[in-house]
Amino acid sequence: MLDIKFIRENRDLVKIEVGDHSVSGPIWIQPGQAADTLICTLGYGRSQTGRVGTGSGFNAYSIRTSDAPWHVSGVKVTPTGRKYQLACTQDHSAMEGRAIIREANLEQYHEHPDFAGMMGIEAHAANAGRMYDPKYRSYAKVGNETEAEKKRDEALDPGSIHQWGMTIDLNSCVGCNSCVVACQSENNIPIVGKDQVDRGREMHWIRLDRYYAGDVEDPQVVIQPMACQHCEKAPCESVCPVNATAHDDEGLNVMIYNRCIGTRYCSNNCPYKVRRFNYLDKLYQGPLAKKGTPELIKILMNPEVTVRMRGVMEKCTYCAQRIESAKIDQLKKAKDSGDIELLDGTITPACAQSCPADAIVFGNLADPESEVTKLKHNSRNYEVLGYLDNKTRTTFLAKLRNPNKKMPDYVEQPHTFEEYSARSGNPFESHHGEESESDHETEAHVGEQEDGGAH
Repeated sequence: MLDIKFIRENRDLVKIEVGDHSVSGPIWIQPGQAADTLICTLGYGRSQTGRVGTGSGFNAYSIRTSDAPWHVSGVKVTPTGRKYQLACTQDHSAMEGRAIIREANLEQYHEHPDFAGMMGIEAHAANAGRMYDPKYRSYAKVGNETEAEKKRDEALDPGSIHQWGMTIDLNSCVGCNSCVVACQSENNIPIVGKDQVDRGREMHWIRLDRYYAGDVEDPQVVIQPMACQHCEKAPCESVCPVNATAHDDEGLNVMIYNRCIGTRYCSNNCPYKVRRFNYLDKLYQGPLAKKGTPELIKILMNPEVTVRMRGVMEKCTYCAQRIESAKIDQLKKAKDSGDIELLDGTITPACAQSCPADAIVFGNLADPESEVTKLKHNSRNYEVLGYLDNKTRTTFLAKLRNPNKKMPDYVEQPHTFEEYSARSGNPFESHHGEESESDHETEAHVGEQEDGGAH
């Protein structure tokens, strides 16, 4: 048993003693951690691993013995009174009742297979209609489009034989970070160090958002990969003064690096906060850098991807270099036949390629037989912050839980669902999202007063 009541904040540096052996390290408090217990991570604190790994972290092997390799009791923990810098990209791990992650128990899913589309503001708020009509069909499955809009989409020519999109299955994602590492390696994303990350200057194009729900002593946890959503009506595009972020005819939200002047308006206007700004030249060797790129950097970089310089915004591109390479190869094969459409599965972005659970599926939404198109029509498919009507090309498949009723921690519905219902009403009940006439009259009256005050 441990007396760790003195530990009040993350980053407190403590000394852990097991018999004659000890190790010092910082504390990171986790909801759901069993009372009076500590978990030590192995593999850090090595002394001979090169200039990057040497001295990184703390060596917990120093308190591990052959008699008790995995768990030990009688541990003494002493506060040192010092702090240790730990960088984390997510300071707030609750959804506050919002339907960012949508999940249900299996029984709920059998009764309401379209539960994902019944949650969120967009499930019961009238769609005001498109701000503008894109030249290509809207491929994002929203669920609240009018019949007129559906007929218009069916009549529209796609504008291109390729319209790219992605789905991420929250049921399959295990939060292993493989996609994050693969994306960084593929797309020449610089490592900026924990000091910069602590300043909010992380550069990863994908982040894994972790959400806790329920009681802090025994919460449920959900992981959600989050990258650029490639909105068809992208908020970032409308605010860029130099048109550095734009839409191509295949539905990609693309970055034109040599136009970017670093206003960061796009990042401010992105509701998903997935755009990254280069504060420093980490990989780019500009005119003021030392002459000659180090051999290690040459080996590190992918020659197919532009290396960005300081002052430039960047974000997920769906691995545009792989898309273009595949299109060029198909064009060579087609010659004069005109058969330039890529078969489903020809292109796999780095994140999807590395995912051990096949949670990420990418493909052509203009192909009705593609795997991604079929998943878009799955009843679990939904957009994050869909009420903004951004028509995101990346959508998610809601998570399903199958708890054992005989277990003491069994609950009839996931804690995230309970929190959403407490805040916004049960989506399965008929009154969900309804408002009385008096509410509308009150809002109209307030609006008239505000208009009068503005004039």
